[in-house]
Amino acid sequence: MEFRCAGTGSKGNSYALVAESGEILLIECGVKWSETMKMIDYQTSKVVGCIASHAHLDHLRSCKDCLHYGIPIYTNDETAEHFEIISGEKMIGLPERIPKRIGSWTVIPFYLPHTTRDKETGALIPCPNFGYLVKNGDETLLYATDFEYIPYTFKNQRINYMLLECNHMDDLMDSSSANYVHALKGHSSVSTVRDIILANKTPDLRNIILCHLSSENADPETMQKEVQSVAGKWVRVDVAHAGLEVELSKYPF
Repeated sequence: MEFRCAGTGSKGNSYALVAESGEILLIECGVKWSETMKMIDYQTSKVVGCIASHAHLDHLRSCKDCLHYGIPIYTNDETAEHFEIISGEKMIGLPERIPKRIGSWTVIPFYLPHTTRDKETGALIPCPNFGYLVKNGDETLLYATDFEYIPYTFKNQRINYMLLECNHMDDLMDSSSANYVHALKGHSSVSTVRDIILANKTPDLRNIILCHLSSENADPETMQKEVQSVAGKWVRVDVAHAGLEVELSKYPF
């Protein structure tokens, strides 16, 4: 399969997985729809669906356009209910840990701890947020973003590819920042990503793509090197950016 990125980070997230058959699964639709269209070569007829993590607009900014083109959006029940109440969009809520077939893809959602601010009080409150195991044939990708930690391990799944938020580096964080607690409770650090890789790495791991880096508290080159040090020399590590395309294969040789 192939990985593509139209945008990543707090300004907007949108990715695509393209199967060998050409069938496309979108992951998030949080950038301008024109950028997502460019990412998929304007081939909306090949898109079987979009999986979304949570209700923040940097992940669902273009949901109206996505649905307008007949592309169903799958997410957790809370996010689906939120958008139906606020703006009338009808997304499809999925039960946690139950496999869902979307075209030739099978996705298994699971909750991840994330936070948001209460609009009235400004206090941090839980934000329903899905991570996903995404399978196509005998290939498996782990996708997780906007999380403090992952409450599960997937070593038995023998994951081939990981698309993981690597938001910040602890030594770059400003503890006096108004967003400090949210960054710690709602986003993953490079040390957390390293722990996830160590807990889930098997000889089947081939690619790791780091996404949703902070614009202020991240050094992409240092993060890539730190992750590479635990992933090992046989695993390719990339940092996502708009326009990135990576061929994902269990058999790179």
